[in-house]
Amino acid sequence: MDGASGCLVLVVGQSGAGKDSILRETALRLRGNRRFVFPRRFVTRMADRSAEDHVSISEMEFALAVNDGAFALWWRAHRNGYGIGRSIDPDLATGRTVVINCSRTVIAEAMRRYSNLLVVEITAPPEVLHARIVARGRESEAEAWLRVRRDVPAQPPGVPFLQIDNAGLLDSAVSLFHTTLLRLQDSAANPGGCALDSENAPMP
Repeated sequence: MDGASGCLVLVVGQSGAGKDSILRETALRLRGNRRFVFPRRFVTRMADRSAEDHVSISEMEFALAVNDGAFALWWRAHRNGYGIGRSIDPDLATGRTVVINCSRTVIAEAMRRYSNLLVVEITAPPEVLHARIVARGRESEAEAWLRVRRDVPAQPPGVPFLQIDNAGLLDSAVSLFHTTLLRLQDSAANPGGCALDSENAPMP
């Protein structure tokens, strides 16, 4: 999307890393700040209060939306379809920072469509990921290990990237992510600086 002045932040990470928790808590900290947008995803899955707040749609509705170009980005994972609505385009065009939970498989497409983006990977050790997945009660221990050990696609070359370790206290990871987003907006407001240069970048 040529000419977009806002930043698209793609939050990625394996199941159990805590992406939903970090996004939810960070959005609460930024509630009322119109410079930041946390759009809900469209998902072919019923609503679940224990998971993310998403828009549930049918497989037919998802297919029609893809065919009509209604999604800015879309992908399939874990037998479900996921989409991000095109409402993010005007938000980015007006300088807002748009933060989405997405799959690594769409990073390359996002790089082609949007000139200003950052990938934030949420991580945790395998044993922590496994314990969190099992605690959800939706998968067995064996199924959880299959999720943890599945191959992870490599990051496309040249994408701005930050890794946040969420193995410890959630508040620590949230504070780091929150600070990162504020610095991105400060950088947009003051083009002479860089929010993620070697001196100022928050480190995991």
